[in-house]
Amino acid sequence: MGFRGILFDLDGTLLNTLADIGFYINRTLARYGYPLFPVDKVSSIVGWGLKKALYKALPAGVGDEDEYLSRMTNELIADYNSDPVIKTVPYPGIIQLLDELEKRGIVMGIFSNKSHPVTLQVVDKTLGLSRFAAVLGSDAGFPRKPDPAGAEEVLNRMRLSKEEVLYVGDTIMDHETAAGAGLYDITVTWGFRSKAQLMEQGITRFIDHPDEILRYF
Repeated sequence: MGFRGILFDLDGTLLNTLADIGFYINRTLARYGYPLFPVDKVSSIVGWGLKKALYKALPAGVGDEDEYLSRMTNELIADYNSDPVIKTVPYPGIIQLLDELEKRGIVMGIFSNKSHPVTLQVVDKTLGLSRFAAVLGSDAGFPRKPDPAGAEEVLNRMRLSKEEVLYVGDTIMDHETAAGAGLYDITVTWGFRSKAQLMEQGITRFIDHPDEILRYF
């Protein structure tokens, strides 16, 4: 298809971050006496940032009026940001994929809804920052996905046009981000949403293993 670059989402696409996110959410809940959130359901509350994940993990009836909610959110974010890579790992096959893309001279970028400093830290520890022409978090002067502005900035830093870049994500939010930026996208099935959920949301292009990405280059 003539692609010369690839723009990745991070959580659920390149990295499995569920264990660490779940750990910090439950530590915060326990600190304030709330029931722990089931670890096997963490994937259902992530994708919109830590604040919304915490809100979704709280018992029904706890809303913005709760006097501790703002404090809980700040503490959760501070705790997670202090050490975001405990059990976070690349999905199977991701490192080999990145090695091959790098070998082929494909320009690579990342846009995440994580904060920018944490995005840089996590990528450096798990994947290696030097592989990527641009790595951007959502608070680096750009709105969160699905607003396309951050993705468009990554394209600028990659020095490629939208026609030259493939977008790879794992949620409807990534699909909408790609559409807003005018990018051709594919959605992985190993991430935070099931294929059935994604199909119900109208997504039609899927890959089941990282090495399937190579056929686009």
